[in-house]
Amino acid sequence: MLGKLIKHEFKAVNRLMIPMHLGLILVTIVGRFYVQFAMNRWPSSAVDGFYTYNVWENLINFTLVSFYVIALIAIYAITHLYLLVLRPRKNWFTDEGYLTHTLPVSTTDHIFSKLLVAVVWELIDGFMLILSVIGMFANQDFFEGLAELWPEMVESFPYVFGVSAGIGMPLFLLMALMDLLSSILIIYMCLAIGHSFNSHRILASVGVYVGVSMITNLLSSIFTATSGMNTFGSSISMFLVSSSFASATDYFWRSFWFNSILSVALGAGAFLIANYFMSRQLNLE
Repeated sequence: MLGKLIKHEFKAVNRLMIPMHLGLILVTIVGRFYVQFAMNRWPSSAVDGFYTYNVWENLINFTLVSFYVIALIAIYAITHLYLLVLRPRKNWFTDEGYLTHTLPVSTTDHIFSKLLVAVVWELIDGFMLILSVIGMFANQDFFEGLAELWPEMVESFPYVFGVSAGIGMPLFLLMALMDLLSSILIIYMCLAIGHSFNSHRILASVGVYVGVSMITNLLSSIFTATSGMNTFGSSISMFLVSSSFASATDYFWRSFWFNSILSVALGAGAFLIANYFMSRQLNLE
């Protein structure tokens, strides 16, 4: 049954996600052609070694770049808000919830189906936004510079982080994924708790989220102050080498395990609480 839920969830979410990201591709392609056109025009406007200042052309360029930046921010914000808040809230806690919760499916399956689809689309969204920026502005000089810089970055990685790039980079990605899972489950938990109230449910959900964020930040700050570690967010470490540790390698592994345990604990706790409120304290009135 979980497979059917995931299939249905993808089908529902794709109605918005696919057209929106196809629009991103179209904007990137059109923007790329314009950037190349504008760059090829600049040398022709030189007069006696100086470039003429075309107010209208610069205004158009500024407007188009601003539109592109706003479009990127909007796509990220809409994707994040829709997948993590609007979609689960509508499907679980509004009138649609009467139908959703009559299905012969466990609450665990409901949570996991939403979680999996949200993670997949969050990763796709982030990947496409990065590709869009590269596709819009990158040129031959960029790729040549990257080809020269990359070996130096890999070589210097152990001196900065204490482990080789082959170990460190996958672990960074793993921690980012655990942080994403934990963050989504925390939002589900806040929605479940907030919608157990009889009124002001959205405000209650926001209040719970603020309270949880304050508590987790306080715990991280306490650990930071007592251990010398530098962290941000709920689980990803900045990995700045601290003098309180014998070596960068020691600091890396201490940071990795602290952030991993924190992320797993927060995610598991959020899942159990969300599952309890959705199965035992559900209030759709």
